[in-house]
Amino acid sequence: MINAREAFLSTGHYDFLITAMESAINSLPPFSGRTTECPYLLDLGCGSGYYTRRIFEDASLHKIGVDISKAGVSKAAKKDKDSTYIVGSVFDLPIKDNAVDLIINIFAPSSISEVKRVLQVGGHFLKIVPGKDHMKEIASLVYETFIPHQSTIATELSADAALEDFKVEKVEKKITLREEHLHNLISMTPYFYKFKKRELEELKELSVTISFEVIVVRNVGEC
Repeated sequence: MINAREAFLSTGHYDFLITAMESAINSLPPFSGRTTECPYLLDLGCGSGYYTRRIFEDASLHKIGVDISKAGVSKAAKKDKDSTYIVGSVFDLPIKDNAVDLIINIFAPSSISEVKRVLQVGGHFLKIVPGKDHMKEIASLVYETFIPHQSTIATELSADAALEDFKVEKVEKKITLREEHLHNLISMTPYFYKFKKRELEELKELSVTISFEVIVVRNVGEC
């Protein structure tokens, strides 16, 4: 799954999401402001580090990636010598209080209490979840009825008194994938386990909806 994800992402099919993330972050007030050193960016559930190393490639940032997968962190550390990668749980982060300026969390679990603990007051949390129609064409191949993706995280974040300036942006596109790229996309998701090997091999081309929600909040501290 990790290898398939890295292979698929390297094709650039999801780079429009990185552009949307950078645009959302650039529209925010400046980092809560370290004047003597670079801001700290923390990627929760970083996997093989693709988004960690690609977002703001030319910016002066201290980047840290955390993931529970040793294999993912090992691959990330080999590919990216400029960032720090740690094997650890997003529910018990090996990060001190009020240590980071920006947290990104892409398709991975997260703990709001841990986010608030390690994020500076004035810092921002950027959460990416699938849009309701994300990969609906692939889901329709393995389920009789497609059920749109649902997430409660937006409601939880918007209801938290310590988090303000709640914003959601939806980004979506349709891409046509053939053979290897299509197989890698499926293989990097749980849908892979719903296919028989022969079914996957016979799948040659498909137009797939790629849909995300970019959620941003600012930490204002406990009320």
